[in-house]
Amino acid sequence: MKIEVRITARGVVDCRGTIDVPLAAVSVWGQIRDFRRYSCLDPFHLPPCVKGGTPRAGAAITLEHRYAGFGVRRVGRILIWREGVGYSFSDLSAGGPRRGFPHVFSYRVEPLAERSTRVHVRVAGLCTSRVIPRVLARLWLRWVFGHVVRRVRNELMLYMLWRKRGSVVMVAGTRR
Repeated sequence: MKIEVRITARGVVDCRGTIDVPLAAVSVWGQIRDFRRYSCLDPFHLPPCVKGGTPRAGAAITLEHRYAGFGVRRVGRILIWREGVGYSFSDLSAGGPRRGFPHVFSYRVEPLAERSTRVHVRVAGLCTSRVIPRVLARLWLRWVFGHVVRRVRNELMLYMLWRKRGSVVMVAGTRR
């Protein structure tokens, strides 16, 4: 697992993570394509509402961020949906596209061998705050993004265990 978080002097954010898993790409995609589940692995995201119900390129989405009982409604679109490869979606402030950390979240599946796949996780956006020092913003993003990448890894490892055992695995009180 590898994680990089960069913020330029102009506030451009680029967070990249990779996870290598010993599974075929088709199996990994079968998990990653669960948009509702994988789009809310960020500790502050609730499951999104996809207009029309089916994730596809161009579909409008409504997201909600929650922290300490407070919620913020956000909007976006599924920008890219390539079956078997990956997807990207925007996460924007309802107050305007240049407010509240506008960003794009992406997943991409890269086959390495018959039973080896690399998952690329990326968040690219703009740090719009003028009061938070870049170093603090970078530390915050590293913590949040690191959490996301670890949750993706954990979800895929649980899936691997489920496949090996051929039985139900319990996760946080829910059956999967």
